Amino acid sequence: MKKILVVDDEEGLRSAIVAALKLRDFETIEAENGIDAYNLAKTTLPDLVISDVMMYTGSGFVLREFLRRDDRTSRIPLILMSGHAQNAGAWGAESDVEYLEKPFSIEELLAIVDKKLGEKTNQ
Repeated sequence: MKKILVVDDEEGLRSAIVAALKLRDFETIEAENGIDAYNLAKTTLPDLVISDVMMYTGSGFVLREFLRRDDRTSRIPLILMSGHAQNAGAWGAESDVEYLEKPFSIEELLAIVDKKLGEKTNQ
C-alpha cells in the first residue's frame, strides 16, 4: 500500500484529499504545515507528498527545500498545490515538482498522483 503525506493548513481541503486517497486504498498521513510535514516525512518516508504552498508555518517551498537537502527524503516525489505559484514565477521552475493550480478537481489530483507514483516506480 502506497503511503501519501498530505499537507495543508486548511483542514477541509486536507480532509477531502485524504478521503479521496483512502477510497483509492492509499495509506495517508496528515500535517497542517511544512515543518510538521518534514518531521513526519523523516520518520514515515512516504511514497509521495502533496502539499499546499501558502501556509503560515513552513510553506510548501520550505518543505521542498528541507526534503531535497535530506538524504532520507530527497527522492520523495512532490505535488505542490497553489493558486499563487504561477504568479510568483515558481510554476514549472523545478522539474521534480508537479504543480496543481487551485481550484482543481479530485480527478485532476488523482491523475497527477498516479503519474508521480508511476515515475517513482520507474526510477
